[in-house]
Parts: sequence; C-alpha cells; structure tokens
Amino acid sequence: MGYVLFLVYSVLFCWLLIKSRFISSSGLSSPIIISLFLLKVITGCLHSWILVYVGITSATDTLTFHKEGLIEYHLLFNDPKAYISNFFHSNYHAGYGDFFSSSNSYWNDLTSNLIIKFLSICDIFSVGNFYVNVIFYNYVTFFGAIGLFRVFNAVYTNKQYLLIGTCFLLPSLLFFSSNIHKEGLIYAAIGIAVFNIYTALHTTGFTIRRVTYIAAVLIFIFLQRNYVLLALLPAAFAWIIAILKKYNPLIIFVITYMVGAFIFFNASSLSATFNLPSLVIKKQWDFEQLGKPNTYIALDTLEPTFKSFAINTPQAINHSLLRPYLTDINLSGALLPLAVEFIFYELLLILFIFFRYKTGIPNSFILFGLFFSVSILLIIGYTIPVIGGIVRYRSIYLPFLITPIVCNINWGKVRAFFQIKK
Repeated sequence: MGYVLFLVYSVLFCWLLIKSRFISSSGLSSPIIISLFLLKVITGCLHSWILVYVGITSATDTLTFHKEGLIEYHLLFNDPKAYISNFFHSNYHAGYGDFFSSSNSYWNDLTSNLIIKFLSICDIFSVGNFYVNVIFYNYVTFFGAIGLFRVFNAVYTNKQYLLIGTCFLLPSLLFFSSNIHKEGLIYAAIGIAVFNIYTALHTTGFTIRRVTYIAAVLIFIFLQRNYVLLALLPAAFAWIIAILKKYNPLIIFVITYMVGAFIFFNASSLSATFNLPSLVIKKQWDFEQLGKPNTYIALDTLEPTFKSFAINTPQAINHSLLRPYLTDINLSGALLPLAVEFIFYELLLILFIFFRYKTGIPNSFILFGLFFSVSILLIIGYTIPVIGGIVRYRSIYLPFLITPIVCNINWGKVRAFFQIKK
C-alpha cells in the first residue's frame, strides 16, 4: 500500500508543479522541474533512511516529528477539541513568557509543534506513511526554492544552469532541506519573502496582497527561528531603501549595519527584555547544555559587550564558514563529504578571485544576500558548538554566498586558461 501511495502522489505532485503558474513562470522546462522535485524527494527519503538505519546520527528530531505527528493524527479523529486546544496550551511555569528562550518555553516548542501539526494533516492522506509525507513536505518547500531561483534568474540573466546548481543542488543544501525538518521550511519561507519583496520593488509595488504574503512568511520565520528574522530585517530594510531612494547600495548597507550594531549592543538600556547580546549568550549556553556529541568543538565564552563579540568574531567565522576541515573527520567520518564540499567552494572562490568579471559594486539584492547570510553565519558561529549542527544550520544560506561567486566567474577565461596550460 505504501509503495502505491508513494508512486501515486509522486505523479500527482509532479503534475501539479508543472501546471502551477508560479512554477512555470520560472523559465524552467517541465523535465527540469520534475527532475529537481523528484531529486529532492529521493534525497529526503535517502536522508531519513541513512539516519534511521545506518545510524550516522540519532535522527531524534526527524523521528520525533513523525511519531508526534501520528499521535496528533489519531487525536484529531478521537478528540478534535483537544487537537485544537493543545496547540495553544503552555505546560510551563512561565506560561507564555520566555519568548526568546531556547528551552522550556511554549514559543520554543511551537517551532516543532507547527511541523507536527502539519504532519498530522499529511497523515490523513498518507495513512501515516513517513516517506509519502516526504513528498508532501518537498512539494510545499519547492515553491520557496523556486521563488529564490526566480529572483537570482532576474539578476543573473542567461545563467540558468548555474543557478539551478546553486539554488537546488549544493550538496548540503539539498541534503538538509529535503528531509522533514526546519531547514527546508525556513529556506522556503525566505525564498517566498525574497521573491515578494523583489517583485514589489521592481514590478507591482507593495500592494496589500504582496505585503500580506511578506508578513505571513516573516511571522512564520520568526516562529521557527526568531534570530533569522532579526538578521533578515536590517538586510531587507537596506535593500528596500537602496532601491526606492536610488542611493549607493553599499553605503546604505554599511550605514544600516552600523546603526544596527549600535542598537544591538545598546537596546538593553531601554528595556532589559531586549538585551540582545544576552540572548545570543543564552543560546550559546543552551546548546552547551545539550551535551558533547562526536563533532563537538569548544567555544570561547561570550560576554554581553561589543569587545567580547569582536574578539570572538574570528572564531565564529572560522567555525561557521570554514569547518569542517579534512582533519575533522577524526571526530566523525560522516564529516568527510561535507569537508570535500567546502574544499570545492574554496576552489570556486580562488577562480572568482582570478577570473571574475569586473562588475563594480554588487546590486542591492546581492548585497542583501551577503549581509543577511554573513549575519546568520556569525550567530551560528557564536552559538553552536557542534560541527554537525553548524553544517545543517548554515546549509540553507549557502546560495546567497555561492551564487554571486559562481555567476561572476568568467568561465570562458577559465576554460581558455586551462586549455593553454595543456
């Protein structure tokens, strides 16, 4: 029965994708759309199979989402009132407080409960089959990836195949965004937000419909990982101002982030609730309390001062942007493909340095992606002491870094150079 459902839904959702106006407007052919979607589905299934049967990791979150989704699925039919009410109920002493807490908080649990409720609805149609739910999950998240692709495709014309690679096929992005987890949903939400902001700036204006789409996905991002929204807002603000006012985008971004850094370190003078450095430190502490798995790496302790964050910035960048090294496979052999992936990116960076197009200051959207992704990478580097967690968290931000590199390499000169050397 499971195999039949898997086949039927695979065919159905492939058909729905190629009939979708949003998807078809991407400029991708139907065979490419179907191939990308099925690749994500297969990767999501393979990822889950590896986690569960090979035992590279405990797969705690993935299995918990599935099991809790089944419990909620049965509750929906046995006690619909409880099914609805438990979503809004807090079992913690603080009630609905501790909004920014990473543990023992209604709001922290909500990030998982949203996925669990989604899976419980999927279980109605999949009869509780985990792998069929992977199809549903990737169908929903596919629209966000297409949204981001469409924006990059508008910025970098005639580079469609390169963009397919950077928006869909980066190994860690494909691997971690295709499995039922938060990464794929956040990547999709960012893609939808970016598409709607770009469309509003260049085509439709900020209509009620467009603003509603943007607000909805931003709220979703905030509920999933609040710090992602906090990093997204200043980058989006600078992007919008640079376009609307037609100012030098680099100056706008630099000024925005200087003001943002000042607010970050001084907001606590207005209210202790908004002691943002302390929230980052608390997140670091929460991750430390989870234990020391095989890929644990020590972090220097942060203090809520500009000096402490500045001193720890090189370590944060090293951890979030350069790890795993090849030597890190001594911690876990599973890090080998991830280390090789990053060596490949470093080679791309070398090609970019020596064979790039002379284009001047990047446009506002590219600066948005760079400032946003670097902000997220800093937060990851400051707070996460586990390489396995780092590579999963950062995977969905790689397109903002890798795409400008790949699309600004003069590949004709690269080919000519190596032909001469032969």
